[in-house]
Amino acid sequence: MAKEKIYRSGVLPYIIIDGEIQILFMRPSDPKFGGDSFQMAKGKHEEGESALETAMREGQEELGLFKHNIEQTYDLGVMLGRTSVFVAKIKDPNMFGDPHFETKETKWMTPDMFYKWGRRLHVPVVKAAVRRIEQEEGLDETPERG
Repeated sequence: MAKEKIYRSGVLPYIIIDGEIQILFMRPSDPKFGGDSFQMAKGKHEEGESALETAMREGQEELGLFKHNIEQTYDLGVMLGRTSVFVAKIKDPNMFGDPHFETKETKWMTPDMFYKWGRRLHVPVVKAAVRRIEQEEGLDETPERG
């Protein structure tokens, strides 16, 4: 019997502070939720949900993200095999609710901080997000990181 393919969506909320990209990551409360490193908020699609709806739900659950705190959303496409990834420009980095039980902690990080301490599997996703954010925000090209 073939293993069922699981489709996920995730979101990387960001803000620009003093010309520097800051992205909000979560650290799972239990390693069974994806390890103990900081990572992108993501989860499985529920019946009838679009990829964006899943990403927004997971952002609310795992980061405390409020939809009305989002200024703009960009679709990065499918990454990591079957995960649809979105970046969301945030209006106010302090306007977040409490995440639910799957989240031990949330943290705003620069890309370089994430490359050092974040989940290795998500580094290429974050690099792609940074390229898109730099393009959308008109930021100067930065040297290759990582």
